[in-house]
Amino acid sequence: MKRHDLRSIDLNLLVVFEALIEERNVTRAAIKLSMGQPAVSGALRRLRALFNDPLFKRIGREMQPTPRAISVAQTLGPALDSVCSAITNSKA
Repeated sequence: MKRHDLRSIDLNLLVVFEALIEERNVTRAAIKLSMGQPAVSGALRRLRALFNDPLFKRIGREMQPTPRAISVAQTLGPALDSVCSAITNSKA
């Protein structure tokens, strides 16, 4: 994917993905993000389509990340930190 292809992606989905990785529960992720549970479920549906992977599998009350989700999370965390840092530094 090229950078200009990012225009077609809702980058807010990446924030939802990160909350899902941390919370491993749609309802808790929704609370953390001040979103409704249906909105997070919808975002997860879109994330699954974007990554062409189920990303999480329900095991009891918890959602276990797939190997693909773990790989994405390892790359995404530092990338989101960099974006936050770039925005914070530009306000100084």
